[in-house]
Amino acid sequence: MRKIGVLGGMMDPIHWGHIRAALAALNAGLDRVLLAPCLTPAHRPQPVASPEDRMEMCRLAAQADPRLEASDIELRDTTCYAVDTVRLLMERYPDARITWILGADKLQSLPRWYQAETLFSLCDFYVCPRPGYESALEAPGLRLRVLDSPPLEASSGDVVERLHALDDAPELLPREVARYIALRGLYQPDFVPVLRQYGMGDKRLRHTLGVRDTAVELAALHGVSMQAAALAAMLHDLAKPLPLERMQALTREYGLDLPEEITADGNLLHGPLAAAIAERELGIRNEAVLSAIACHTTGKKGMTDLDKVLFIADAIEPNRMDYPGLADMRRLAKTDLTAAVLLSMRRTKEYVLARGLHFCSVTEQAMQDIIEQEEEKA
Repeated sequence: MRKIGVLGGMMDPIHWGHIRAALAALNAGLDRVLLAPCLTPAHRPQPVASPEDRMEMCRLAAQADPRLEASDIELRDTTCYAVDTVRLLMERYPDARITWILGADKLQSLPRWYQAETLFSLCDFYVCPRPGYESALEAPGLRLRVLDSPPLEASSGDVVERLHALDDAPELLPREVARYIALRGLYQPDFVPVLRQYGMGDKRLRHTLGVRDTAVELAALHGVSMQAAALAAMLHDLAKPLPLERMQALTREYGLDLPEEITADGNLLHGPLAAAIAERELGIRNEAVLSAIACHTTGKKGMTDLDKVLFIADAIEPNRMDYPGLADMRRLAKTDLTAAVLLSMRRTKEYVLARGLHFCSVTEQAMQDIIEQEEEKA
């Protein structure tokens, strides 16, 4: 008879604590463990992420072991009781014995679960140790085994707190789950209504989302926070739809000290102005994110990797029409951010000078800074 375990809960989001518990259960003799996010948890606040997003995060997390499987068994349009889930699993897998996996923090309440005595008769229980919680329990009919695994210290609340701080939390979140969260903007405010408020139309929004997706991919490749890259990308063109006169009025209102060559050109000014709006109106306090937004139009001396990610993502996102050097920039960006940024600046300089226009001195300084740094490395 097969032995199938079910690890339920909100999975909001699923994290390494869940996965390590599932792996410990497999090592204890189960043949398969189902990662089963629930739709409506009993006696708990509503999840932040949608059922579809939590299910997809479970699918991504299940890549950790072929014996793990994301299951929709608890995505029922009703309060999820374990006894009902076990009955459904017994129907779905008539040749299997079901084991319910839970953390020690939930163990002492187990006798008070809905139809607990019936539940105890239908399945076994594996408990994962957690610091500060008793892992032993005696109850009539309860078949309980304590898993031999390190105590679980992570919680979804801990993960969400780290995500709010724009940290990918690699020791808590599988990389692909963190990437999905960044791409979907989960556990962050929905900034699309804000962008609309500032006049962003459909075309510019498609560009913004393309920059976000590209920035997250580049961040993953180059060891940059994907959450920070996503946020910077979502807000980088916040001021772009504003008329130049309005941009200049806000620049004076905020007391921004910018060169005239920038304040006179909306294509350059919208970067630093977007950073100011993000900080003063939207409450964004992350200095790295504000820096990336501010310099995405001009670059600057001493660009960070996040600065470079946003700068080049803006230049190469998939909605961009083809222009000289684009294919080379896209290729370089995957392996050498600095080279891709420098190439983009050089192509912009060629374009501007060929039309008899003034090339931004801030960008010129950024180029020289990059060249000097690369020469020092060589």
